[in-house]
This record gives sequence, structure tokens and C-alpha cells, in this order.
Amino acid sequence: MNPTLATLLAISVAVIAVVLVLILIFSIPVLLQVCRTAHEAEKLIDSMRLQVAPVSRDLVLISRDVKSIVQSIHRQVDRIEGGIETVYDMAVRVKHFQRRIAEPLLQLARVFVGVKRGVEAFARFFFR
Repeated sequence: MNPTLATLLAISVAVIAVVLVLILIFSIPVLLQVCRTAHEAEKLIDSMRLQVAPVSRDLVLISRDVKSIVQSIHRQVDRIEGGIETVYDMAVRVKHFQRRIAEPLLQLARVFVGVKRGVEAFARFFFR
């Protein structure tokens, strides 16, 4: 083999070795940082898991309370609707009562007033 070629080959191998060593030296801190980051992420996930459980329980309780409140409101609305219907029915009955009873009573009162006036007129006529 040619001595210059062997020297070039040796230099190339040495350069490649130096580059690989430099890559290894710089990759060690990066790998250590990746490990630290992964460990911190694991701690964060554990912390979130511990905090999510009570929050989810609270959300379930709140949703139950909201459902109960909504059902109560629906019942109250149904009762109010029933009350409004009852008041309406009573108004219709009062109007019907007025037509059936009050008008004949008014006519009867008018007849009595007329009879009274007639009696007064006869009394004035005969007692003069």
C-alpha cells in the first residue's frame, strides 16, 4: 500500500475516532438531561393523577347536585303550571257563575226595585 494513502487512511480513522469521541462526550450530558426530564415528567404525571382523582370526585358530586336542582326546578314548574291552570279554571267558573247567577239576581233586584217603586207610588196615591 502506498505510504501517503496509509497516512491518509490513518488520519481519516483518527479524525473519525475523534469525531465519535466528541459526539459521545456531547451526547452524555444530553442523555443525562433527557433522563432528568423523563424523571420530572413522571413526577408531574403522578402529581396530576393524585390531584385529578379528588377533582373528578368533586365534579361527579357537583353534577349530581346540579341534576337534583334541575329536577326540582322541573317539579316546581309543573306545580306552577298546575296552579296557573287551576286559576284559569276558577276564572272560567266565576265568569260562568256570573252569567248564570249574577245576571238573574240583578234582574230579580230590578224587579224588586220596580215593585217597591210601584208600592210607594200606590201608597202616595192612596194616602194623600
